[in-house]
Amino acid sequence: MAGGAERVAAELDGNGPSAGGRGDQRRGLPADAGNDTVVRVLVAGRGMFGAAIARYLAPHAQVMVVGPAGGSEAYGAHHDEGRITSLLSSDPLWSELSRRARAGMTELDPTLVTPCGMLAATIDRRPGFPGTAQPGSGIQVLTAAETRALFPMLRFSGEVIRYQPDAGYFSPRRYIALATRSARRQGASIVPGTVHALRNSGAGIEAELGDGTRLRADLAIVATGASAAGSGLLPAPLALRAKSEIYLMAEVDDQQATELHAMPCVTRTITHPQLADLYVLPPIRYPDGRTYLKAGANTMTDHWLPDPATVRAWYRHGDDAGMLPALRAVLADLLPGVRVRSWHTRRCADAYTAHCHPYIGALAPGIIAALGGNGRGAQAADIIGRLATRVALADKWDPGLPAGAFRPVPADGTWNVMTLMRDRSA
Repeated sequence: MAGGAERVAAELDGNGPSAGGRGDQRRGLPADAGNDTVVRVLVAGRGMFGAAIARYLAPHAQVMVVGPAGGSEAYGAHHDEGRITSLLSSDPLWSELSRRARAGMTELDPTLVTPCGMLAATIDRRPGFPGTAQPGSGIQVLTAAETRALFPMLRFSGEVIRYQPDAGYFSPRRYIALATRSARRQGASIVPGTVHALRNSGAGIEAELGDGTRLRADLAIVATGASAAGSGLLPAPLALRAKSEIYLMAEVDDQQATELHAMPCVTRTITHPQLADLYVLPPIRYPDGRTYLKAGANTMTDHWLPDPATVRAWYRHGDDAGMLPALRAVLADLLPGVRVRSWHTRRCADAYTAHCHPYIGALAPGIIAALGGNGRGAQAADIIGRLATRVALADKWDPGLPAGAFRPVPADGTWNVMTLMRDRSA
């Protein structure tokens, strides 16, 4: 087994045969499975983390992925067409995760990322704050005049502006479709449903689905996003909090979209009584045939969602309309000439961790976590899938990344980072 684990680790590090070829970790199943379906690895969750894990696991092990198939009961941050991918982060570790994930997305499909560029505008001028160009990253610091010349549709007011020309956005829906197709080609099973409970027994990991179906696996990986917080999937409570999110969809007509064709993605530090940490994406065509500018921010109405039932209730009928006027105002301030046909808000949720990095590691024998997007998980999902696969099959951490930064923290551990905007103002 040790040789097989080393081979899997080498392949996942890019030092062995392509992940398209089958490794030798695809162990045979027990002859007597009783009434349970038996698999080598069970992945709970069909969002971006789950799809990425399935992509990298399937060449090496028998995999079953369980998650909602879609429709009215499918909730998740990945039901979207535009997520930013960029190295522009104040946290170097997130920049590295994004860099590696971008390479994985390009390998999956070179056209997956639309390279429109990205501007990060901040009012913080402290020495050492990442308003300085990073060597080798292609990131530039622009003057106000340079920014206006490149992007005349945008208006800034005295901020430090960093620019990454090759940053861009991608479709989470398309990534999941491509990663899932890759996994299926390697023999993965994709099963509609919801894993309600996991327990470790002498026969391995026992899983119960919402419809009463029982599964047995050698390993289980929990990748259910915000729905993991307060759920029965965790063998012990984690310092993991699900947070409500609200974003604005501003519909534009074809002429306006054409006029904004050179617009980059934008993040901006804003001073506003109801909003903070603005992000904006350029016009994107959505499945309803309409084109939207998308803008989001932390808001004064954001709140913690303590369990899966609360997450579902938020997606179904949460109150998101109250932030519409404020979001309209900050978008108009950034794009003063924009013509919008219609406005509406949408609800989302994300999982936050105690150290603001994903949890990737063992929770109990045979149960592994891949949780915590922390508001940035989509752009890092591909590498998170690779890292989780390495831990699951080779029991090895990537030597190029600090293991402690990803270690799951128990519920009584120190909460170091994410604070709701309303609590910051208290």
